[in-house]
Amino acid sequence: MPLSINVGLSRKTSRDFQSTGVSINVTAELDATLLAKPNELQQQIDNLYAQARGAINRQVSAPEPRESNGDNRDDAPRRYSRSDHGRSNNGNGNRNGGNGGAMTASQRRAILSIAERAHVNVDEECREIIGAPFDALSVREASELIDHLKSLVAADDRRR
Repeated sequence: MPLSINVGLSRKTSRDFQSTGVSINVTAELDATLLAKPNELQQQIDNLYAQARGAINRQVSAPEPRESNGDNRDDAPRRYSRSDHGRSNNGNGNRNGGNGGAMTASQRRAILSIAERAHVNVDEECREIIGAPFDALSVREASELIDHLKSLVAADDRRR
């Protein structure tokens, strides 16, 4: 009777302030006599993990299809146009659905505080990154701006 070995790995990656999860499970049938040879069995299991790691690394490094934002450059960050504001879409993360209502008071305070530490003008940075005035941010957009501002502070801290 064969011995079934299942190896699973998962990885979460972040890019452009969005997270993506990647996972893989590899199942192999090995000779049951390997149970009497623990070193060889462990070597086979290690090989399965190496195969899974290689596959997940290839998947993570593969270019992801990007939502078109009118800019054909692959490195172009997502910009929101004025037409995005006031749109009434339903769905997770979209305006007026899920967490897309107006930014919270806590988010507002966080943005102002982090922007001060980053030495940036909130209105200018907001228009540059989100494409909308600071006072018109949704919860999701405010969260995206907070992440961006935190990255500026972290980069500034690393330079010191």
